[in-house]
Amino acid sequence: MDRQQRKVLEHLLDSYERSRTFRGDNQVNQSFSVSVGKLFPKYNDDAEYDYFCQMNESMEELCAEGLVTLVYWKKGVLKKITLNSDRLDVCYEMLGRMPRRREQEELVRIWDALCQGEGVCRQNESGQEHLIPLVKYITAQRLRVEKNLNVEYYNHDPEEYRELLLSVKAVLENQEEIFIRNLSMKLFHDSKRMEELKHKAEALLYQYGAYQERDCVLEECGIVRTPTYVMMKGNGSIRIGRKGKTGADGQKIDLSLMEGDIALSTESVKSLKAVAVMGKRVVTVENLTSFHDYPAEDDFVVYLGGFHNKVKRDFLLYLYQQNPGKEYRHFGDIDAGGFYILEHLKKATGIAFRSLYMDTKTLERYQGDRKPLTENDRKRLLQLKEELTERMKHEETEDYRGVISYMLDENCKLEQEAVHFYRE
Repeated sequence: MDRQQRKVLEHLLDSYERSRTFRGDNQVNQSFSVSVGKLFPKYNDDAEYDYFCQMNESMEELCAEGLVTLVYWKKGVLKKITLNSDRLDVCYEMLGRMPRRREQEELVRIWDALCQGEGVCRQNESGQEHLIPLVKYITAQRLRVEKNLNVEYYNHDPEEYRELLLSVKAVLENQEEIFIRNLSMKLFHDSKRMEELKHKAEALLYQYGAYQERDCVLEECGIVRTPTYVMMKGNGSIRIGRKGKTGADGQKIDLSLMEGDIALSTESVKSLKAVAVMGKRVVTVENLTSFHDYPAEDDFVVYLGGFHNKVKRDFLLYLYQQNPGKEYRHFGDIDAGGFYILEHLKKATGIAFRSLYMDTKTLERYQGDRKPLTENDRKRLLQLKEELTERMKHEETEDYRGVISYMLDENCKLEQEAVHFYRE
């Protein structure tokens, strides 16, 4: 089968599979045709006589096999090609294509197998809340199949699709930081397979989950390429001991006696015995340059690195558990992304963080360093302002709608690196 024959049959089968006849709710017989000139514009070019002859010969071969019927204009010019509906099975077989009905049945089997015994499709089942994004996705795709719509993130390869959903489920179930290659070996006995599925998995979870940055979904769920390090400095101390040891043993490190910062790996964070904040407040900083520039003085400062992942979240929760009476502040970019990071931080940790240096006064002070808003910036800021207004009806939360209004009115935003530190 040549390229033109394949293209014609694929097009005709696509038309059939989108039809009311395929869905079984049509009252009259439908035919499925395509104009040769529409599908192959070169066919109508008088200067392409050899192509014209080759196309006619190619389509006549399909006709001779009983797959299509040909209708001609005068002088042997093909007008249209019509699918012979009683030869559908042969068309599918020649193309090596799975019939849509069988394909839909296979997708349902994949969903049922994934749900069986796992509670995946029972959204309200206790202990399965972490799987809600997958529940929402599968529920939406079942409805799409009922309406004969294409299934999202499916590319006519059932095995690849099954592996994609297995990887999504594994991401949602993950409780500890794990290297992406190790997870890939665990799931597929192939250290590179998760990398191949990564972008689709992140896109699916971003669409159906509550994640703020699509490219960081796996990292937020604890699936990383390299170990996570929690960086900190300032007026506080930590005590680290060996795993399995209890009591107050271990090594105490007084950060207030250090000029710079320290970084704890994932394993070191797990072995923390105590974190003490000697000053009045804890400050998380969004970007690395600003973290290094920030004069800690009496503050205990933690580098957040944008949207935090599980290791940093666990550290902050442990820090708060041992120092609940402190003031918790977040310093980030004065833009939509910076405020969304602050909101994500509050929601994920349950700690009442408030913004720091993310106000109108800072925007006015560094007017020369401000940048104009993009259309997406404006859209996200307006959405955040509406969300904040609605949330304030039901709970106490910081009201920074004033700075958002200022940014919209003045068409401005500010990177936190522009801020030269001063004390309030």
